[in-house]
This record gives sequence, C-alpha cells and structure tokens, in this order.
Amino acid sequence: MEDHPLLDIVTKWPGRGPTQAAFEALGFLLHRAQQDELIQFCGTECSDLLHRYWDEVARETMQSLGQGNPDGRTFVIMPKVRSALLDELFAARDFVEPPFVAPPLVRCVFEHLRKIYGDQELRENRVAHLHRLQRAEAERLRIDTGSGIQRKQDVIPFLEQFCGRLGFEGRSRNRWQKKVGGCLVFEVGVWLGGNVFRMWSPLKFRIVHVREPKYAFETEGAAVLGRLVPGADLYARWGSDLEYVLGIRALVELFNVLAGTFEAALASGS
Repeated sequence: MEDHPLLDIVTKWPGRGPTQAAFEALGFLLHRAQQDELIQFCGTECSDLLHRYWDEVARETMQSLGQGNPDGRTFVIMPKVRSALLDELFAARDFVEPPFVAPPLVRCVFEHLRKIYGDQELRENRVAHLHRLQRAEAERLRIDTGSGIQRKQDVIPFLEQFCGRLGFEGRSRNRWQKKVGGCLVFEVGVWLGGNVFRMWSPLKFRIVHVREPKYAFETEGAAVLGRLVPGADLYARWGSDLEYVLGIRALVELFNVLAGTFEAALASGS
C-alpha cells in the first residue's frame, strides 16, 4: 500500500456512531427514516447486525477515501483495516440476482431493496412519505428559500451563508475551505457549468492533507456521505427548491460534523 499522510489520518476517524449522533444533535433526522424502516423490515433481532454492518461500511468507505464498494468488496484504494464481518457476509452471500450486481451484504436489506424495486405502488408511497418528512424537517429548521432557485448560480448565497457560519472561507466563487487540526483541509464546492436547465446542482466534497493536496477524499453528490451515515443520501432527493436548500444545508452540516470529529481525534492524539 502506498504511503500517503491522508491514509494514516483517516484511520483516526471515530466512526459512524459519534458522527451520526453529532449530526442528529443539530436537528437533522431524515436519515433515521431509512434506518428505522430497515430495522422494522428486518426485525429488531437483526438490529445489532445492521448497526455493525453500517459501522463497518462507513469505516471502509472512509479509509478507502470513498473509492470503493464495500458491498462488492472492490476498492480502488484499499482500507488499512479490512472488515472481517463484511468479508464473512460476502463469502456467505447467496442471493445475487439481476439487476442487483453488488447488493447489500445483509440479506434482509437486499430483500427490502428488491421489494421497493418491484412494487411501484410501495415505491411511490415511500417517495411521498419522504417528501412529507423533508417538508416537515425544513419547516422545523426554518429553511427559507428566499426568491427560489431560478439559475444554478442562485445556490451561491445559500452556500455562502451555510458555509460561512461554520467557518469555511471562500476560496473562489464556488469553493469554501476549512482547515482542521493544522493538517487537513475540508472543502465544499458546487459545479455551476454543464446543463443550463439543471437548476439543482450537486455539491462536491473534498478532504486533503496539506502536505499532499492532490491526493484527496473527493466525492460529488451524497452517495458516499450516505455510506458514512446511512440514509444521509436522502438529502439529495430533490423535488422542490425547499428540499434542495434543506439538502445542501444538511450535507454541508454533515461535512462540517466530519471535520469536527477529525479535529477532536487529532487533538486527543487518538
């Protein structure tokens, strides 16, 4: 394995539990809908396994800098500590079927996915339920869309507000950075080019070590963050300006929570 300072530092991440708890303390709860839905579907007797599965997926995702598929056991960057639990689940998995090439390693999670995929009415009811939860959370957190999102650039004032109050400094028109622990830089960005009709652009997240700024944890959208905190990717399901602004605030706050967990870990020397 190549020697990169970032690969050493990410092993200090305290994990999903503290990260999720800090995120929820800020009032963000949409991800819990998915977690609770899976626990209910799988049965409380599977709760411990689900939490261990989520913890291990999150740890491998962080240690592979988001460049891997823990369910498929394939990695561009190998995690320094490979999960024995996920290896065991992968070896025992006997439920792979089209179109699910690398399904979740826990059988009941796969069965839940397959049920949603194959039942249009259930899928539509679930989407409607999630939209209601998003609107309720936006109201509770007093999300204000102002005059709305008419152009891609209209997201900039929201990002300036959300990033600025968390200590991220503007580095360009569409990038904000925050230095953590004297050695890490956390960056939030947004792509403003491309399709002019796509008003709701996904965010970009980047973590680098100051000694090697071109070697990064780098991801666009919420899929990777949704492996660090299962269900957080729901914040990237946008059907309105309100849901979009809620989503970008939630994802920026989650990224800042990640920064905080590293700052605490580095300060403690753990």
